[in-house]
Amino acid sequence: MAQTYHNLEILIVDDCSPDASGAIAEALAKEDSRITVFHHQINQGYSGARNTALNHATGQYVTFVDSDDWVEPDYVAYLMNIIRTTHADIALSRNFYTSHYRKQVDCDEITEITPEDMLCDIFYNRMHVGIWNRLYKRSIIGNTRFDLDAKAGGDMLFNTQVVPSANAIGVGLRRLYTYNVDNGTSATKKPNVEKQAYGAVHTMDIIKRILVPRDKRLDDALEYQYFTTALYGLTHLMRAKAISDNKEYYRHLVRYLRHTVPKTFHMEINLKQKIKSLTVWLSPYLTVKLAVLWRYGLGMKKRNA
Repeated sequence: MAQTYHNLEILIVDDCSPDASGAIAEALAKEDSRITVFHHQINQGYSGARNTALNHATGQYVTFVDSDDWVEPDYVAYLMNIIRTTHADIALSRNFYTSHYRKQVDCDEITEITPEDMLCDIFYNRMHVGIWNRLYKRSIIGNTRFDLDAKAGGDMLFNTQVVPSANAIGVGLRRLYTYNVDNGTSATKKPNVEKQAYGAVHTMDIIKRILVPRDKRLDDALEYQYFTTALYGLTHLMRAKAISDNKEYYRHLVRYLRHTVPKTFHMEINLKQKIKSLTVWLSPYLTVKLAVLWRYGLGMKKRNA
């Protein structure tokens, strides 16, 4: 409502919120005619909420703001300026605030990259995979919707379906979106074997099958993301103390990781990523064990966010 860019339609989806969110949204809609509220009768998760909004969106461009995040007043104006400057179908910033890290970039620069560049950046973990902090031309989304059956990796799947249709991607550097790292109920925080260990890898299987067009560069990048997703699966098995109950799947992931390590040294990865690959080759178990200790036991990721 406080955006400096005023020509907006604001679609709020109340996905069976157990608190007063729905009533608050309705009160806001009475204050601002740009707001439309949709109430789900059955909880559909974030994918269903986003799909409801997409089904009713009429604007030329679409941006998503997750329910536990927030944006700066010039968020939309900045992304629209990137669109005007580059004439690209997607605009994004490489950087964002977190609820802990609040330092703005010292110097901004707007550049243009190709759809393949963007997908490679995502697959090599050089760019966040989330669909937030971005502006998509609605026509390139078309009939694409978020997969309600995807237990994890829904943003990755959506991007691999939509990004190839873009003419170009405009990229800036300013931080205007705040990603909340304090929400302990977030789906990314809780160990869940079915969703994170199995679901994330399953989504990568789907992406491997449907992503087009493809070439050697993109195949390598996709393989690296599959590699890191397998590590992610091991991480959640370990965090949930579920390795003994999923021995065959654990062995399958370990075999895949060790087999793939040599390939990663010929990919577009930096020295830190190559060192990580080497530790995986020596011991996937110890690599994940140390990562879990560092990230969750010592809380280093949260401290450095």
